[in-house]
Amino acid sequence: MEESERELILKAQNGDKMAFAEIMNRYGERAMNQALRFTRNFNDAEDLYQETFLKIYKNIKSFRFESEFFTWLYRIMANIAFSQFKMKKRYGYVEPIDDMNPRDKAQANTSLSYEQTEDQNVNEIIYVALSKLSKQQRTVFIMKHYEGKKIKEIAEILDCGEGTVKRYLFRAIGKLQNILKPYYKEGLI
Repeated sequence: MEESERELILKAQNGDKMAFAEIMNRYGERAMNQALRFTRNFNDAEDLYQETFLKIYKNIKSFRFESEFFTWLYRIMANIAFSQFKMKKRYGYVEPIDDMNPRDKAQANTSLSYEQTEDQNVNEIIYVALSKLSKQQRTVFIMKHYEGKKIKEIAEILDCGEGTVKRYLFRAIGKLQNILKPYYKEGLI
């Protein structure tokens, strides 16, 4: 961790609002990207982003520099996302996959080349397949295969055992293989 980053966090822990604003500035884009990965919906991602930084603001004094700051931020965001998901599931609310589905987005841009359209179709197929995984399976799969995180690191971020991470990953891969098998046979992916 950079010394200036450590000093910034220490200032924020002592109530310096400008230091906290700078922390939000430094981590904001990365945090929003992660929120979008969790929610797959811009409005929900904004809510998750805001709730995460609000919780960090209220609890920044508890950050002890035992991990990277973004790891701590990610853990907070993951916990909020999982609790929101459980609440929505419990009360029967079905979260929209996206404000505009990928097929509509592809049709909206008619100037795409054939290769871009092919890539977009593959991305759409993968996107839909990922949306069929449980929230935990999707999160672990994305962290491992898209973000390149190690099992141990994922377990630390999600505050669970490595065996749990491996189980989610194993189940995610199995589901994805079953979902994507017809597309593979047709040569679409």
